[in-house]
This record gives sequence, structure tokens and C-alpha cells, in this order.
Amino acid sequence: MKTLFAIATAFTLLIVPAHAQLSRQPNPAPTDADPAETLYGVSLFAVRPPEPRTYQRHDLITIIVNESSTQESEQTLETTKEADGSATLGATLSIEELLDLRLENSSISDLELLRYAAEREFSGEGEYERTDRIIDRITATVIDVKPNGVLVLEARRFTSTDEETKTFILSGMCRTEDVTEQNTIQSNQLADLRLIVEHTGDVSEAATKGPLTRFVEWLLPF
Repeated sequence: MKTLFAIATAFTLLIVPAHAQLSRQPNPAPTDADPAETLYGVSLFAVRPPEPRTYQRHDLITIIVNESSTQESEQTLETTKEADGSATLGATLSIEELLDLRLENSSISDLELLRYAAEREFSGEGEYERTDRIIDRITATVIDVKPNGVLVLEARRFTSTDEETKTFILSGMCRTEDVTEQNTIQSNQLADLRLIVEHTGDVSEAATKGPLTRFVEWLLPF
């Protein structure tokens, strides 16, 4: 009897820890864990994504400029103006009554002094069409980093050839995630884009109207 009791006690001690281990639930994995975490280092195709890059002031980012614009305007104007008038003299001022400022009747009867008539017509048409295209690559400097991570970029380039100077200025804002791994960004991804291209020199002056021409156009606009 004692032998059977000892065997039952020993069997119970062996069963209870195993049952406790089976009933114990594993800790749930974090919901934000990468599902491919277990494959990194084992699979040849699972590659860990690179860490997000952070930017600071004075960092450099290359901007790929590909901007095109087309402007077209058409206007028609027609005006007509007419005027007609006349002036007559029916009385004269007496010298004797000059102090009283009274008019004295005379032999003059409705003497016609002036008659005029004028008519003016204007008809004008205007048409404007312009197409611009800029393709370039320019490296910009990070001049500010906003609290939400938005980058403020600015680029300047000055080129001088044979007394001809070209000034290229570009500025705008972009998101950090829009910058590629090659450290480039498209110009159409910039917010508040400002693009200024200026030319100075002999060629630019030759294509500009002189002061005399501008004065004549101002004096005779039609």
C-alpha cells in the first residue's frame, strides 16, 4: 500500500510541472515589430531597410530642375468717342457800366465765335504667347530644418562668359522622405518654389529697348 502511494505521489510531481508549462501562454509579440525581423541574417532576399536619414543645416542636396511653362493671352478692344459744341456772343460789356458789371445790349446778335466737332475711334488687338523650358541640375544648401522635419533649400549659381553673366537662384521646401537615396529631389516636389534666371551683358542689352524708344512708345501709345 505504501509503495502504491509513493508511486502515485511521484507521478503527480512529474505531471504538474509539465502541465504548468503547457498551460503557460507565451508573451505576445509587439504589434509594431517588423514581421521580417526573423528573416534578417537567414534569408538571401530579406534585406533590412536603411535607417531614415537626418539632415542638418548646411547639408547639400542635389535638385533636378525640369520646369516648363506656356503662357497665352488674347485681347480685343474697340472704343468710340464723339464731341460737338459751339460758342456765341449776344451782348457786350459797357465801359460806363463796368463798375456795376452789367451787360448792355448792342447791335451784335448771336455772333458765332467758335464751333467745333470731334470724333475718335480706336480699334486694337493684342496677342501674347510664350513658352519656357528649364532643364538643369543644381546643388542646394539646407538653410533651415523645421520642427516637423521639413527642409528649406536654397541654391545660387553665377556663371560669367565673355562679359555675359547668368544668375540662377532657386529656393523651396521639401519633405525629408522625398529625398532619394542618391540625395536628389525633383524640382516639382518642392513647395513654395522660386526660380529666378537673369542674364546681364551685351547680348541682354542688345535685346532691350533703349530709353528713346521707350519714351516714344510712352508718348504715342497708339
